[in-house]
Amino acid sequence: MTTNMEQNLKKLTKTPILMNFVKRHNGAWDHSDWEELLSQLKKKGYFPLDTDQVGLKLEEKKKTYLASRA
Repeated sequence: MTTNMEQNLKKLTKTPILMNFVKRHNGAWDHSDWEELLSQLKKKGYFPLDTDQVGLKLEEKKKTYLASRA
């Protein structure tokens, strides 16, 4: 049985939200940018959410983004 957090993470990863965040910040962001992303995700109904998992997904998107620019 999947939890709401798992369902929300799956739903989020099917959207362009994380890659758009990476692109907007050119692959580099600070803690306040991270908090703003989490705030936007809350507003869009993606919570509850495992923020550690979101961070890992974001790092995957960052690697893809940076590799595409090399």
